Amino acid sequence: MPSRKWRAANPEKVKEATRKWRAANPEKYKETQIKWRAANPEKVKEYQRKWRAANPGKSGEASRKWRAEDPEKARKYNTQKNRIWRANNPEKPREAMRRYRAANPERVKKYRREWNAANPERIKKCRREWKKYKRATDPNWKLTQNMRSGMHSALAGRSKSAPTMKIIGCTAEALFKHLLSCASREPWMTRENYGKGGWDVDHIIAVKKWDYDCPLQFALCWDKSNLQPMEHIANIKKGAR
Repeated sequence: MPSRKWRAANPEKVKEATRKWRAANPEKYKETQIKWRAANPEKVKEYQRKWRAANPGKSGEASRKWRAEDPEKARKYNTQKNRIWRANNPEKPREAMRRYRAANPERVKKYRREWNAANPERIKKCRREWKKYKRATDPNWKLTQNMRSGMHSALAGRSKSAPTMKIIGCTAEALFKHLLSCASREPWMTRENYGKGGWDVDHIIAVKKWDYDCPLQFALCWDKSNLQPMEHIANIKKGAR
């Protein structure tokens, strides 16, 4: 192998010899390049930055040509590159998306409408999973939803005169405090075991004993003063009494 001094004095001869070797050994050259790039990522980045700065037109043209010649490979490469970048920079995509949404509210709304219309089954599945998650992790949300469902079922298709918790007369948090302070509450009853298999919200004066055609009676039926906790099986046995 020529000495370093000779190589420094004969750069053109070195380049020519290197070109010939690459042409004669394409697989070895490729393997050597892969190993060198893996061992020198910062040098590769610096070289690429300098080359792009010196050849702005060539860089874009080369990328377009490569994507046009092998779109599937380009797609896989870009997907992998984006995945790695997102994993290393989790906040940057979120911040960019927040800025885009703030700057383009109408375009975002249009995209959502079009996507929702094209993916009804995925929307249903996402909603089911989200509701399942909320019921398992947010007792206040579960209590509100159960109260809303109970009113809807009792009204048999008729509309409520006001939001659910406004009719009850307090927030879900305040309703929980009321229920857990009632005389009928048993020591084992907590927010966490509220629901099937645990305890329910029972109407002290049963739902069927009120006239739902009268807005005042409907409001009194669902007012928190008419609600108490009751063990689930006991509530089923009580029925409409």
